[in-house]
Amino acid sequence: LSVAKVQVGLLSNARELQQDLERIASRADTSTPRGLHYVLQETVLSLLRNPEYCVYGFAKSGIEDSPEAAESRFNKLSLEERGKFQKETRVNVGGIRKQESLGVGAGGDGSRELIVVTVLVAAEGRVRLPKVNSVGELRNALTTLGSLPAEDIFAVEVLWTPEDPNDHFSQEDLAGDYPLLNTL
Repeated sequence: LSVAKVQVGLLSNARELQQDLERIASRADTSTPRGLHYVLQETVLSLLRNPEYCVYGFAKSGIEDSPEAAESRFNKLSLEERGKFQKETRVNVGGIRKQESLGVGAGGDGSRELIVVTVLVAAEGRVRLPKVNSVGELRNALTTLGSLPAEDIFAVEVLWTPEDPNDHFSQEDLAGDYPLLNTL
């Protein structure tokens, strides 16, 4: 079993992509393998269709010895990422949905502001992701995840910050919370 993580730092003017992620999260039935596959493929497609916004990237995958070890690793990565958020406004896990209204944040000009998208996947078999130092390598990592067969996928989680379209995430925030992201 493999556990894989791809992170993408996007320019904050990629708000249409953020709306795509919200649409995917609101429509997906995450209680089924097909629903998880839908989330993964649609997220990957949204990211692949917007390479001009991708400015940072990271990918890593590893093999676990047992389903329990894979679940533990996946949960650890999920908690690490979710722990970086001050508040989660949208949740769709195992068919349980929650959405809070978003307050008005301090919007900026978008020139140095970012959105970070994290895709976590647990899947059968060996998933090998490249080190991401270029848009081409990011495309390769995303394509690898998006091409996994539905029946091989055990878990998918897509996280993005900030969720509030009026909020911003600065380069300083990025350096502190996402030190593994490489400039593309």
